[in-house]
Amino acid sequence: MIYTILAVISSLLTAAGKLFDYLYTRKLVDAGKTEQQVADLKAQIDEAHKALQARLAVERERQLNPGGVRDDDGFKRPD
Repeated sequence: MIYTILAVISSLLTAAGKLFDYLYTRKLVDAGKTEQQVADLKAQIDEAHKALQARLAVERERQLNPGGVRDDDGFKRPD
């Protein structure tokens, strides 16, 4: 009788241990996903910053040389 009770308790503790292992692994996976999302967002912010800097540079050039918008830039369309 005592052996049976100990066996049941042992199996319950084993199941609880496996559940905790699963939850820990899942937490690590979620943390990895979060880190990847943060890296992706940082890359998007960097790209947006570069685009904004380019836009500001063009606007600055336009303000310094308002008539220069129609200057020949060397690009010739094939039509």
